[in-house]
Amino acid sequence: MRLPRALPAGWLTAVLGLALLGAGAWAWLHWQRAKSVVPAHTYQLQADNTADWTPYGGSWQIVDGAIKSNSYERGAKLLAGSHYWGNYTMTSDIWFEGPAADMGVVIRTNDETEGVDAYRGYFVGIRSLDGTLVMGRANYSWTEVLPVTIPGGVHPFNWYRLRVTAYGCDVAASVTNLATQQTAWIAFQEHFCVQSGRFGLRTLNANAQWRNIAVEPASWGDLEALKQHAAFVQHPVVVDGPPWWTPWHVGMLFAAALAFALLTQLSYFRFQNWKAQTITRERERLAHDIHDTMAQGFAGVGYQIQGIRSSIVRGDRLDARHIADQLSVAYQLVRSCHEEASRTIAMLGSASPRIQHNLLGALAETAHRTAGDNIKVTAELHGNATPLNLRVADALLHIGQEAIANALSHGDPSVLKVTLSYQDGSVELTVEDNGTGFEFSPESAGFGILGMQKRARNVGSILEIDSTPGAGTKVRIQASLQETGLRNRVLAVIKNRIKNLYSLAANR
Repeated sequence: MRLPRALPAGWLTAVLGLALLGAGAWAWLHWQRAKSVVPAHTYQLQADNTADWTPYGGSWQIVDGAIKSNSYERGAKLLAGSHYWGNYTMTSDIWFEGPAADMGVVIRTNDETEGVDAYRGYFVGIRSLDGTLVMGRANYSWTEVLPVTIPGGVHPFNWYRLRVTAYGCDVAASVTNLATQQTAWIAFQEHFCVQSGRFGLRTLNANAQWRNIAVEPASWGDLEALKQHAAFVQHPVVVDGPPWWTPWHVGMLFAAALAFALLTQLSYFRFQNWKAQTITRERERLAHDIHDTMAQGFAGVGYQIQGIRSSIVRGDRLDARHIADQLSVAYQLVRSCHEEASRTIAMLGSASPRIQHNLLGALAETAHRTAGDNIKVTAELHGNATPLNLRVADALLHIGQEAIANALSHGDPSVLKVTLSYQDGSVELTVEDNGTGFEFSPESAGFGILGMQKRARNVGSILEIDSTPGAGTKVRIQASLQETGLRNRVLAVIKNRIKNLYSLAANR
């Protein structure tokens, strides 16, 4: 029987971590749900039992089983419960003394401080001035719905039973005169409501008492039991705000218009700068392309003519046939230069598919055609030849042609070697001669070398030139066979700049 393989330690750790994460999430949700549960509770009002209540202004005390407010401070509050309580019903009996009283209860309160309407939540109460049941929302301001007249009015020294239910975004309440059993109802609804909060007592201008204070969880049925008696469900009155065209908004509009104008101007300048840079780069590219075609061709012509002149100066006996052959080579170079210039203008320097598959052959042909029979030219291929992408083939072709032209024009070599090597996903081109050589430094590089370096950077590579006076010159470039990304090109440019700075420091 084949036994199941044990899970790797990493899988066990992942499974254990997921289990712990799930257990933590379940515990957190359970804790949140437990905090939002409203317990059914009737408060025992005793003088030594005030821990459940938090005062915000006013003067409060418990006397004979009732909480008494001994202050005419406007907006004094005494709160209890939890900020997480949402759907609940609160009941309380209210008694007051004085000619103009306004007091009641608050529910779903948050962000409470001392002061009139200094909280976020709902107030339901009775007002003796007009004998009404009052309801509204406080949000550090006051929004009141239409008050409901209480049958028989509101009189001091009478007990009134207030019952308030909050469920979802609906609030309904009733008030009953316990002496006459006359009752009034009110209902209120808003779309964006306060979902949860504490409850408590509030007075605006009265010495008042509250007794039989109780809280219990509420259901939709509890809300409907009060709501069905109300004449209609009221909604908050949305008061039109001040006109938009205030000095602040006008100033902001002006600042935005100014910022937009500056941004437009900056964008225009950046576009013009980008356009100028694009034109400059295109001119530079065309200059390098023309240099890589016509200048190299004329360098070969000059080399052939220089060879004829040198032979004449040395007094060599040259027959007409030999001179005609050398002039024929020069003529072919001129013709080739003309054809190459035409192709450059037509194709803007693009490499042909033949070059992508036979780069070494094209470079060897250029060297043989330019040098003739006076210089030994060898071409070597190492590794398995791979078709090059257009960008790399074009860069290596022009770099190789420039290196060959420079060797023949300035190095006076007897041997010229071109090597193309394929290995580890890259291609390396080397052009080496045994000519006079020169002292190479980045700051003294001519137009041709600068063009070679630019082409090398375009394919994410670095051009290496190793030359010593009397020991020849070696030009080397290695490029990736894959398309080079922007990141690699930037790194190559940075590496080249660091190398140049290092060379400058060493020369000093």
